[in-house]
Amino acid sequence: MPDADVDLIDRYRAAVERSPLPTILTVTEEHVVRYANPAFCGLSESPSGAPAGVRITSLFRRAEALRSLLERVYRDGVTDVAADVALACGGRAFHGTAIVAPLLDERARQRGLIVQILDTTGLAAARAREAQAAEDLKEANERLIVAGIREQELADEASQRAAELRALLTAMAEGVTVFGATGEVVLVNPVGRAMLGLSSDSPTLDDYRRCDFRRLDGAPLDFERDVLSRMLRDEPFAEEEVLLHAPDGTVRHIVLSGAAVRDARGQVALAMNLYRDVTQVRELEQVREQCMTLITHDLRSPLTAAMFAAEVIEMDGAEGDPQQLAGRINASLSRMDEMIRNLLDAQRLHAGHRLSLRLGECDLAATAREVAGDLAGFHDQRVVLQGEPCVRGVWSEGELRRAIWNLASNALKYGAPGAPVVVTVERTSERAVVAVHNEGPAISPDDQARLFAPFFRARTSAAGGPRGWGLGLTFVRGCAEAHGGRVRLESDAERGTTFTLELPLDSRPYQDPG
Repeated sequence: MPDADVDLIDRYRAAVERSPLPTILTVTEEHVVRYANPAFCGLSESPSGAPAGVRITSLFRRAEALRSLLERVYRDGVTDVAADVALACGGRAFHGTAIVAPLLDERARQRGLIVQILDTTGLAAARAREAQAAEDLKEANERLIVAGIREQELADEASQRAAELRALLTAMAEGVTVFGATGEVVLVNPVGRAMLGLSSDSPTLDDYRRCDFRRLDGAPLDFERDVLSRMLRDEPFAEEEVLLHAPDGTVRHIVLSGAAVRDARGQVALAMNLYRDVTQVRELEQVREQCMTLITHDLRSPLTAAMFAAEVIEMDGAEGDPQQLAGRINASLSRMDEMIRNLLDAQRLHAGHRLSLRLGECDLAATAREVAGDLAGFHDQRVVLQGEPCVRGVWSEGELRRAIWNLASNALKYGAPGAPVVVTVERTSERAVVAVHNEGPAISPDDQARLFAPFFRARTSAAGGPRGWGLGLTFVRGCAEAHGGRVRLESDAERGTTFTLELPLDSRPYQDPG
C-alpha cells in the first residue's frame, strides 16, 4: 500500500474503529478496501481485516444499487444514500441502507470513499410481515365472500369469518378500507379512520371525496377516479405515495395500495384499499439529508482554515506570526475534533450504548461558572448564575461541562433576544440539579416529544432559525443517563422554557462494569 494511503487511512481509522456502524474505507476509483472496522467484520461474518486489499464490490452480491452509489459519490464528491438495498456478504444475505461519503486527504482532495452499511433486515422483515398480513386479509375476504353465497346452514361459519376479519383489521398497523362492487364503503378499520381524519364510525364515499389527496407534485388527485375505479376494474397497484392535506394545514405522506377481490363467479365483489403513513420516515430522510450537508460544510470550514494557516507557514518570507498561525491551526483542529466527538457520541447513543465516562470528584457549581464565563465573551454577560456556590459529587466533569454548555448556548440562541438565561445549581440530600431557563417562544408539544432524538431540530429552528446539527440535546440526555440521572423539559408561552438536569451525587454505582 502506498505511504500516502497508509497515512490517509490512519487519519480516519481512529474515528471509525469503535463506531457501531459497519464501516469500510476505500481508495482509488477502483474502490479498493484499505480498512474495515470490527462492526463490518461482524456484519459480514469475516475475521478482522480480512476484506483489505480487495474491491468493495467483490464483497457483496446482488449489489447493483451499491455499485452505482459508489461510482456516483466518487464522481460527484457529494455524500449520498441508497436505502433498502438487498445485499449478500460472506455467508449472509440481508437488507441494508448504504451511506457513502468522500474520503478526503489533508488538502481536502478526494482519495477514496467512506462506506457505512446500516443493517435494515429487521425493517425489511417487518414490511414482509405487513405484506403477509395484507395477503391474509385478502384471503379472509375471499373466504367471507364465499361464505356469503353458501347455503343457509353455513351462516354460522360466515359469521365467524366476519369476526376474524374485523379482529384482523383492528390489529393491523395499516389503514384499510373495503369498498363494495358499486363503490359503497363496506368497512374501515380504526387506524384508517384516524389516518384520514374521518370522524364518523361509518364513513361514506362522500367522506373520501372530501379528503384533499394530492400527487407528490401538488396536483389534485381524484380519489374516486384515480384510486377506487382502478380497484373496481381489478387493476391492482402497490406503494403509490400521495400527499394528504388536512384541514388544519398539516401535510402527511400516505402510501396507497389497492386490489380487487372476485367472487366464485369471477366477478369483482370487493375492492380493498390499504394505506400507510410514512410522514415521519420522509421527515427523517429530509432532516438527515440536510444535516449531512450541514455536517460536510461545517467540517470543511475549520479544515480549510487550518490548511490555509499551514500553507502560510510553509511560504518563505510570508507575513504573519508563525505562533499565531499555529494557534489558529490548533483551534481549527479542536473544532473538528469536537464535531467528530459529537457525531460519534450520537451514533453510540442511537445504537443503544451509554457514554463512556471518566468519573472523579468535581464541583458542579464551579463547572457552571466556567461555562458562563466562556459564554460571556459572545453574549454580553447574559448568563445569570443562581443557587449554591459549591455542589460537589462524583461525576465526569468534562461531559457535564459539554451538557451545560449545550443547554445554555441553546437557551441563548433560541430564547428571547437580549433576555437573560438563568442557570440554577442546587443540591438536595440525594441529588444535584442544574436548571437552565430562558424566556421566549414555547416549544410545541409535538417537538418536545422528539427534541432529544439525533438530528432533530425544532420547527422554529428548521424554519430559518440558528443552524445546528440537532445533536446537542441528544448528548445532554445521554450524559444524564450515563450518570444515572435524567433530563426534564418544561415549556409554555407564559413561563418560558426550562431544561432540568438531575444527577445522583455519586454516579459510580451506575457505571457498566463491562
